[in-house]
Amino acid sequence: MSESSRATTLKLFVVVAAWAATFRILVSYGARLLPLGLARELSLQGFLAGVNLLTAAFGCTLAFLLLDEPRPLLGLTAARPGAIVRAGLWALPVFVLTSYVAVGLALPTLLEEIRARGVDVVREASGEFGRQLLGAPALLTLVWGALIAPISEELFFRGAFYGLIENLLAPKTPDAIQSSERLPEGVLETGGIFGVARALRRYFLSGGLATLVSALVFAWLHADMPGGMGIVRVTSALGLGLAAGIARHAGRSVFPALVLHVLFNLASIATARRWVVSGAFPTKLMVPTLLTLLAALCLLVLGALFWLGRRRRTAG
Repeated sequence: MSESSRATTLKLFVVVAAWAATFRILVSYGARLLPLGLARELSLQGFLAGVNLLTAAFGCTLAFLLLDEPRPLLGLTAARPGAIVRAGLWALPVFVLTSYVAVGLALPTLLEEIRARGVDVVREASGEFGRQLLGAPALLTLVWGALIAPISEELFFRGAFYGLIENLLAPKTPDAIQSSERLPEGVLETGGIFGVARALRRYFLSGGLATLVSALVFAWLHADMPGGMGIVRVTSALGLGLAAGIARHAGRSVFPALVLHVLFNLASIATARRWVVSGAFPTKLMVPTLLTLLAALCLLVLGALFWLGRRRRTAG
């Protein structure tokens, strides 16, 4: 790693550490800085929305002050329209898949909790966060849960933190990576297990490891609920984090990940508040069947776009 690369990585580390510390301090002590009357009137969602906005503004400002080229490191580069469209179409399938996996993993724990202490234990596990999600005004829930929170989280996790991991784990240029991957003389270099290994290595060094690490940390920081609901929350966060990281990696921009996160959270809010549940479209394993059908439609559209793209490349 060159001297300039080391300096950039160090500066980015300072940005990430200061960003995360500011969020933690404001969440823990920010209410004490507010006037008593305002603190009493402010809802949890309103407070968290303010914290998210302040920390995102602070983190981005610090990045632009310290870094020579902050935009590519934060993923604030223009994304191809196709990448954004595909990320939007993947949002519902990812939500439905992760929801089914999460409920499947949590179901034994949830049933045991209900048998032992009754159905109210599931509601209690969600705590004040769950009550606010269901009881707060719909507009406030949407502004915070489907707009402010995704923007602030993606700027940090798939922006600054992703950029830091990518710099730490992939310090080489693409040409240097390809050169280091050359196999000894006499070894088949194309196809087979060696081709797969090289492709995987290129994928992980170019952003795959950043996707994995950022998703794991994202899920770990969502481990704030006990019992079965905690399993659902962590599993869903992990699925979302992986999908958002893949969208960031594929689009080389944070904006596809942001679009996917916004739509994922919108589906989550609509499910929690039962906006997409009716007699004609009930839930199955806590997942609305209407969203499952819409997710299937999105997959069909994605398949059609893939087929059209391949046909255009073949014709060209």
